[in-house]
Amino acid sequence: MTKDEELTFSFSGGLDPNDPLHQYQVMFNEMLDKAAPPEEVQVERLETQVAPDGRRVRVHLRLTMYRFRPHLVLSLWDPAGQQVAEVDIIEPMSPDMEFTLHVREPQPGEYTVRVDVRYPTPEHMPKTPEEQRITRGELKPLPPMRTVTSREVPVRLLPNAEQAS
Repeated sequence: MTKDEELTFSFSGGLDPNDPLHQYQVMFNEMLDKAAPPEEVQVERLETQVAPDGRRVRVHLRLTMYRFRPHLVLSLWDPAGQQVAEVDIIEPMSPDMEFTLHVREPQPGEYTVRVDVRYPTPEHMPKTPEEQRITRGELKPLPPMRTVTSREVPVRLLPNAEQAS
């Protein structure tokens, strides 16, 4: 090999070690190998914090590391069992998330925050994480969904004067 020849490597498995992002590809693939399949994804943490005005509920949500990005439905239910807020999260990038739910007319009492972790039915599941990815501007209809796990936590909303203390 002469001084002017460029050193190149070959690597099996389709990853190019000459690519500056190679180290991240390897790390990401290792993480995916350890990630849970849809049936094993769990809600590790579901915590709430009520804002002093009693009209907003911050929700911290953490899932187990997942192989395929789930769809999440995060909802807030009032003491009478009526849904008062909902957020649909489609294919989150990170398993650790925070959201704020807004309550238009809060009433004092025990509310419930619920999260449903959903995936396409088995016949509509992508075979690899790459199949799940979409390109910019591409629109895909949502396939039929199934809930693989749910979790609820109570949250107490108080009148404004009591919330601030």
